[in-house]
Amino acid sequence: MTLNNTDNGYLVTVRNRQTIDNETNTIDEMAYGNYYEKNGKQYIIYKTENNEDKTSCMIKKDKDSITIKRSGSITSAMIYKIGLKQSFMYHLPYGDIEMEIETEKIASNLSADGGTIQLVYTLTVQDEEYYNDMNITVVKR
Repeated sequence: MTLNNTDNGYLVTVRNRQTIDNETNTIDEMAYGNYYEKNGKQYIIYKTENNEDKTSCMIKKDKDSITIKRSGSITSAMIYKIGLKQSFMYHLPYGDIEMEIETEKIASNLSADGGTIQLVYTLTVQDEEYYNDMNITVVKR
């Protein structure tokens, strides 16, 4: 993943360890972005570019939930909330996939100085379950 938007004040790193059938893969994403607080909510906004795929991402931390919205080459709105099983559509350039999230853990310590979010959840895609441990790190530049 290439870094862009160097005028933004934060480095955002997303590392997701995904396990299925005892096999673990790690997906890393890095970009420059912004952090701000509004109406008691915290926001992280960044853009990524991978080959010809461009995607904007907005992460919103509310009182007891995290929402990750993507738009561009990939479009989705994923809500992570403990005790909530949420279905959503993941729109890709080659088609749409229905998915479901069940969140087990949310931990967050964000501030204007940076911080982290950890999400532990199960993602179900076409009756296959993927265990995920996602860590989002925001570092002020």
